[in-house]
Amino acid sequence: MAGTGVPPINIEGTADWSSLSRMMNSKGIQFSKARTAGTSVKVFTNTPADYRQLVALLESIKRPFFTYQLKEDRMDQRVIRGLPREMSVNDIKEDLVSQGIADAVVQQLTSRTTKKPLPLFLVKTKMPEKLAEIQRLAMLTVSFERKKKSSEPSQCYRCQRYGHTQRNCRLAERYMEK
Repeated sequence: MAGTGVPPINIEGTADWSSLSRMMNSKGIQFSKARTAGTSVKVFTNTPADYRQLVALLESIKRPFFTYQLKEDRMDQRVIRGLPREMSVNDIKEDLVSQGIADAVVQQLTSRTTKKPLPLFLVKTKMPEKLAEIQRLAMLTVSFERKKKSSEPSQCYRCQRYGHTQRNCRLAERYMEK
């Protein structure tokens, strides 16, 4: 993240870099540095606006690339404990909205082995400070915990590479054979 807080964009293919950099220049996209990384070019933009412009440009010309999410676009993830497993996700969302958290995305967690629903719910929001104030949901005392990071490296389910996720990947799709 080159000190700016803006993640790099990894653009596949180095053969036509000069024409791509001219195109970026003509669109007014500023970048602090670009360097080769194997068969790709890693571009560090100066601002989030330049980052978004470059992503839009690459998508419009259908250029394969991957990147990471901007910090300002990330949602905080918390696990809700203290609710019954039968609780409806919609009821939880409605209760959170009534308590001032309008952007909440709620999903129920499931067991990895049995795939059965657990009495744990994941809530994603850009207002984690408001979650800290909530003590009750559906008239039950609840607690919110930070979601633990996985000990496994992240893998993209689109291109099957490690180190990034499918949300910001525009590389060619690769499927695992069963």
